[in-house]
Amino acid sequence: MINIAADSQIPEIENKLAEFFDDDYSFKSFDSSIVSSSDFKNIDALLVRSTLFIDEGICADTRIRYVGSATAGINHLDINYLDAQNISWSHAPGCNAFSVIHYVMAAIGELIKDGLFNTSQSIGIVGYGNIGRGLYKILKALNFEVYACDPFLSHSELVNLDSILECDLITIHAPLTEADKHPTFNLINESHIQKFSNKILINTSRGEIISEAFLFKANDLIYISDVWVNEPNPSLEIIKKSYIATPHIAGYSIDGKLNGAKIIAEECAKAFNCLKLKSIKPLMSPDWPYELQNIITDIRRMSFPATLFHKELDLKLISDAFKALSSKDLEKGFRSLRTNHPPRHDFNCYSFRGMSKLDKDIDLKFFDELRRAGNL
Repeated sequence: MINIAADSQIPEIENKLAEFFDDDYSFKSFDSSIVSSSDFKNIDALLVRSTLFIDEGICADTRIRYVGSATAGINHLDINYLDAQNISWSHAPGCNAFSVIHYVMAAIGELIKDGLFNTSQSIGIVGYGNIGRGLYKILKALNFEVYACDPFLSHSELVNLDSILECDLITIHAPLTEADKHPTFNLINESHIQKFSNKILINTSRGEIISEAFLFKANDLIYISDVWVNEPNPSLEIIKKSYIATPHIAGYSIDGKLNGAKIIAEECAKAFNCLKLKSIKPLMSPDWPYELQNIITDIRRMSFPATLFHKELDLKLISDAFKALSSKDLEKGFRSLRTNHPPRHDFNCYSFRGMSKLDKDIDLKFFDELRRAGNL
């Protein structure tokens, strides 16, 4: 019997395990905010989110042989310890890529609506992984002047960081690293103050990639962030100074979470050599549940489909609630806003059939890009 423990906030994880396991197992859920190693004494497989740091303190004196994280990042996993103890592990890279892309597109929509950005201005992307590459394609499909950089890749379309910093809007999609060949810790720092004069900076990766000293001094910077130094008790001053501030929810879509649950459930079954063999039929994408005409109106009026992103993710509303927290309630409020984040879908999970019937002259290149990605 394989004993599995999973974070209670991983959606549908019990159903996903049943979908992939071809062997007997027991299942229990836990609350990551109050759990300890004693709760895992007889556990073989541990399924977590980024809210629980996995190291010797959690795994010592347990039977844990596999750790799966339903997240794209692995900063919360002590990989060196796990490897040294022959504990296999996996995570879910790319699971919430479109969720984060949706966040960035929603932020751009708010900037355009407020007259702070327009579609003739340039966008620079730092990092060309699942998120950066997907965002690049979507922005290109919407006819933006867009550039990307990644020192670990040599694709012909990539440029260097200095070129990215010349763009009007820069968005960060890189992992947090310190000892790497190209470290990202404080990648944007006080030395870049002049480069960011009257610029827009979006950070959905890790708070520590942007120096707080830089943020305190950059008075003419429009800053949008979902990630912070010292979460869940970040700098209230930087939160209030930001144009949009959210409590680390960019990857929190229903689709992103379900993708993460599916990936680690399958990897868990593989780790114990009990993966069920079956063929899964692809699901039909649901139709866009709102008025298609509103998307067309946005494209005609501002050359950007703001409604497409705003309908499922109202960043201003979330930001207002976050900024309203007092220093006394900040940590508790941060956790509460994350836990109670309203359910939302990614824009690419929908079909937009009928769009051309409403307006035969509409440029469907953006929606064709979604089809090529296999989402429609």
